[in-house]
Amino acid sequence: MTSIIHEQKVLSLKNACVEFMFAYQQRNVEKMLSFCDPDGTVFFEPLGKDGQGKIYELGKAIWTGLIESFPNLDNTLDAAAATDENTVQCQVIIRGTQSKDFADIPNEGQSFDSDHIFIFRLSSGNKIEHIHINWNHDDFKKQLAIGN
Repeated sequence: MTSIIHEQKVLSLKNACVEFMFAYQQRNVEKMLSFCDPDGTVFFEPLGKDGQGKIYELGKAIWTGLIESFPNLDNTLDAAAATDENTVQCQVIIRGTQSKDFADIPNEGQSFDSDHIFIFRLSSGNKIEHIHINWNHDDFKKQLAIGN
């Protein structure tokens, strides 16, 4: 019986993360945030200290900026695996074509296709309380440069 309960908990954790990624694919930041704890934190690792903050502040700002700058932003969730009873790691490919300047990246009308790792930590209430995101930022910027 405990094995079934454990499997259901793991499935519930994965579902919350898959739903988050589906909302991201729909470019619906408010829906993404609905799966998150309002006090939750985020770490966009390639951005260093500037990439650390609150999900509802920094996360919302970055995702909104990405969606505005890449109106066809899309993702494919390749894998989702529970690594412990509160953590799910997702392997995701994110792609899009730039139509506006984004952060320090001028708009050259180029596209990117980039592997990302999202590590979600969830609360006992199944809300996302921390997201750690990693990708090759140099390659991301290189793909968006003119002449690529």
